[in-house]
Amino acid sequence: MMSRLGRQTLFAASVVTIGTNIAGRFLGYAREALIAGYFGTSATLDLFVLAFTIPELITFIAFAAIPTALIPSLRKLSLDRAAEERTILSTSLTLFVLLFGGISILLYLFRGQILHAYAPELPAESRAIGEHLLAIVAPFVFFRGIEAFFRSWLFEKKQFIIPAVSAMIVNVILLITLVLMYDRFRVDALAYGWLIASAVLAAFNGYFVLKTVRPTLFRGLRMDFVRPLLTFTLAVSVVECMALLYPVVDRYLAAAFLGEGQIAALRYATFLIHIPTGMFIVAFTQASFPWISDLSVASERENLLRLYARSVRLILFTMAFVAAVIVIFPTELVRIAFQRGAFDAHSLKLTSSPVFYLALGVVFYSVYLFQIKFYYARMTLKRLGAILVIMLLLKIILSLVLVRPMEQDGLALATAITWVCGAIMMTTDLGRTLRISLHELISSDGYKILFSAGVLLLFLWGVAHLWSGGPHERFAAVLTRMTVITAAGAVLYGGVAYLLGLKELGQLRRSLFGRSKNQSEADPE
Repeated sequence: MMSRLGRQTLFAASVVTIGTNIAGRFLGYAREALIAGYFGTSATLDLFVLAFTIPELITFIAFAAIPTALIPSLRKLSLDRAAEERTILSTSLTLFVLLFGGISILLYLFRGQILHAYAPELPAESRAIGEHLLAIVAPFVFFRGIEAFFRSWLFEKKQFIIPAVSAMIVNVILLITLVLMYDRFRVDALAYGWLIASAVLAAFNGYFVLKTVRPTLFRGLRMDFVRPLLTFTLAVSVVECMALLYPVVDRYLAAAFLGEGQIAALRYATFLIHIPTGMFIVAFTQASFPWISDLSVASERENLLRLYARSVRLILFTMAFVAAVIVIFPTELVRIAFQRGAFDAHSLKLTSSPVFYLALGVVFYSVYLFQIKFYYARMTLKRLGAILVIMLLLKIILSLVLVRPMEQDGLALATAITWVCGAIMMTTDLGRTLRISLHELISSDGYKILFSAGVLLLFLWGVAHLWSGGPHERFAAVLTRMTVITAAGAVLYGGVAYLLGLKELGQLRRSLFGRSKNQSEADPE
């Protein structure tokens, strides 16, 4: 299969990755909807979220850090990579098997101390359940970490289909496991589902990498490659940890200051916000990183700036529409997504307002997710680390200030404000290092996007007041109303952009339906 895929262009990689991510996100929504129907915003789900926090954080870091470190490291090898990659794969795989195996063992052995560290107020019975759940998911870190390693090799070779399909497979496995095991195992079924899915995905991605590269027999660690790779991976991991600690901060403060169900409510709200960013932004940044890395040399400066400016404007245009819809209709979206089974009116109230506050910063979050890749490609980790430290401190301070008066809404608002400040800091800093002014970055198209978004907001606000549903509105009526409003808003938003001559509209159209010959020649291959 891998031999038939061929090397893809950035356009093809983006379309493939975004397309499969959309399918994966729909399956991910089905998974979360099933979880909401079984558990709602219950204390039981709170316990699972707490037990899953550290394993989830470690794997998030692995998925971000390993490809980020591996791709530039291979670029810098002075040896002939084609001749050496079999040895490099063998020795680096051994390294990460030992690393993630050791982490999983430590998680299992110290599960009680870990759970106590960030949820010290848990009663003894709840703590025992949390430790049991953490024992189940401890090996999840090993399998997920190895999957991240194999996916990194696929990304390095500009192969995106297998990693993108993986998101679909993991959600299918989780759905099947929950349905088959819930009646007998209850919340344990959720933990077993993640463990089974992680093992399957590690084998799935590993099969295609090992079939393609065929590593040599292990004859000892190649320290000339392992040392810089491990050093860079650990450095990126520290940086990524600062970017990914927000859920840990939220869950720690929620466990300490808030009531039952608010940890789960924040989880649902964060998941909903990450559906559009996962579909488009995360997928696009994953696909674009090898090209950003290739273009991060002096001779390719103009192509790099063109890629940067076009991508930022396209992200602004796409996510402005998403943010507008969520800000005006958070309750309706949560009702459509989750209100069934154990997810009752109280759960709806707990979840809707954090969705609103997170939506206020989602455009800036999307921009800064993309901008991070430029720091990694240029290996300027100290500059990125300084910005992320400031952001994390700001998040902690704002969360402490806002958690008491606003409860879970305060934690969500603190995150949104931090996203805004982070995007501003990165835009300013990259403007200096890439020598591109804010005016060049945004150009006249930025004002056209702002005007189009303003028109859309006025339209959605007016429709929300003229065509509103009551608290007892049926699911079908809510779904129909939101479908009509969203479709009308999309037509209006696109129409205004078209009349203004917004270039990003044409760029988005070419991404969806094909591209012209001139555009194909202009894009970096």
